[in-house]
Amino acid sequence: MHGAAILVFGLFLFSIQDVIIKFFSDQYSVLQIVFIRGLVSMAIIALLIKLFWPGVAFLSKRPLTASVRGMFGFASYLAYYLAVAAMPLAEVVAIVFTMPLFVTVMSALVLGEKVGIRRWSAVVVGFIGVLIILSPKGEFNALAVILAFAASITYATQTTITRFLSSHDAPLTMAFNSILVFTCASGLLSLLLLFGVINIESSHASLAFFSRGWVMPENWHLLLLLFLGINGAAGFYCLSKAYCLSEASAIAPFEYTYIIWAIVFGIVFWNELPGPTTIIGVMVLVTSSLYIWYRERQLQEMGSKLVNEPGLAEENS
Repeated sequence: MHGAAILVFGLFLFSIQDVIIKFFSDQYSVLQIVFIRGLVSMAIIALLIKLFWPGVAFLSKRPLTASVRGMFGFASYLAYYLAVAAMPLAEVVAIVFTMPLFVTVMSALVLGEKVGIRRWSAVVVGFIGVLIILSPKGEFNALAVILAFAASITYATQTTITRFLSSHDAPLTMAFNSILVFTCASGLLSLLLLFGVINIESSHASLAFFSRGWVMPENWHLLLLLFLGINGAAGFYCLSKAYCLSEASAIAPFEYTYIIWAIVFGIVFWNELPGPTTIIGVMVLVTSSLYIWYRERQLQEMGSKLVNEPGLAEENS
């Protein structure tokens, strides 16, 4: 429960960040926001390591793996906020939480793991839930939906790598390396846009949020951007710490508290009141994902019993 509590708090911090970045989405570049937030977050984490945890390394013991994790995290973060610029917050969050469905599909198709009819059925039901959320009345923002699904897939990959790195790096090290990659990637993309290597001209909210040039923030906007850095440092640390303390399969269901905050903040700040079909779709999606989690836990426990009790294995065979 310690890991779950830290995870829930970290997700709450990121949900506050969602509100601020969605507010900025028609005024600033998402790359500028990520870059400023990254500089502040790195400074805070570096200071914490220097003052309180001098034994913690700044760089990962597995630099290549940490860099790959950071790139998947950056891709997920970027795709998520580009989708948020064009869609209601709750709908984007719901799509991103198809992550357990994609993990199950990748386990079967990429890793060759055996996935039974029950979990395949849950995957199908989950995607039906997404269809209910997205287009009950023919309202479909194709690019934003694709971005939200991309965020889900890359987030699932990042979470898997986090579990592997937890046996090599401290949570602060993982957080620092992730933010370092975020900052460098956003800076590089900004330079490519500035010099015309990447040229995107579009009135679509997501593409405009990506390609917009940097501008000097107003005073109180600058304060909010600095707050994003503090918030980001705390949020990244909480997520890394949570998955170091607990198995991913044990605390994954608590990630769905993020949907609650997305709905609440969407109503409060943008009057994005979810309709009945959206609520039904979210319930279908969450139920199917929780069933996949439950089934995987059940199979893990059965596997442990078969390993620890050879007689039981012979009996089952």
